[in-house]
Amino acid sequence: MSNTAPDAIKAIIKERSDLFERNFAAGDAAGLVRDYYVPDAMEPLVSAGEGPALIGHAAITALFEGFTGAFEKARQVPRFIRADGNLAYEVSNSYLTPKGGGEEVEYRYVATWRRCDDTWRVDSDFFAPGPLV
Repeated sequence: MSNTAPDAIKAIIKERSDLFERNFAAGDAAGLVRDYYVPDAMEPLVSAGEGPALIGHAAITALFEGFTGAFEKARQVPRFIRADGNLAYEVSNSYLTPKGGGEEVEYRYVATWRRCDDTWRVDSDFFAPGPLV
């Protein structure tokens, strides 16, 4: 799989991922969801691998409250990004550091990005524990 997104889109996705990391480290699940995902009216969707998909900011915020309660930081590592027009997708890794110490927990994720009025944001997100490759 090649990394074929234009550099400008890769840079925006990196900025959004950096903001995700800052909100995560601050324990601000609501800010994380507000700043990273499409507006609630666009019905962002997240699947955490087990259980039903979550739709909307309230459900996704509750999910990330659990993650920010258990982990002190998240480190997003982009691997593959492709873009065409108003949509892009990213296949990457996230590494979560447990509160109180311990080894990072590796997650893999696939995020669909959508160009919104203000910037690119995640429209749908699937993630699960384990390595990408």
